[in-house]
Amino acid sequence: MLVLNGNGHGIVNNLCVPSQVATDYALAGHSLVSATVLNSDLDDNGLSASVTAKMREWFGSSVDAWQHLRTYTIPYALPNQTSPAFDPPVQPLQIRDNIFVCGDHRTNGSINGAMQSGCLVAEEILRNWMPDVRLSAAS
Repeated sequence: MLVLNGNGHGIVNNLCVPSQVATDYALAGHSLVSATVLNSDLDDNGLSASVTAKMREWFGSSVDAWQHLRTYTIPYALPNQTSPAFDPPVQPLQIRDNIFVCGDHRTNGSINGAMQSGCLVAEEILRNWMPDVRLSAAS
């Protein structure tokens, strides 16, 4: 699950709890929370304090027991999306015999773009190698 900042106020854009998917990401009985911040010019201490304050607004005083582990700064987290980067809007799925490519750099720079691209490649592989498999109507 991805929690989005629906009102656009505050420093946190979104968060997720990766340990809900991969339990080894956290110690037993604990959770790993990942918060995403866009375009901040705060130093690590200011950033940590601002994120904690926003998390406290969202989740209450339970956040006071959380421990900040690490901050990663990723200057170019998304692929180039300037025109004509996505012309055509969806890049070819198959680049050579038996070699397919998927990812947000093939459709649009987003989690949704990555998932859409992965689904398109999976469907193409099923069509080519497993023609008896019925694809869902949502495809």
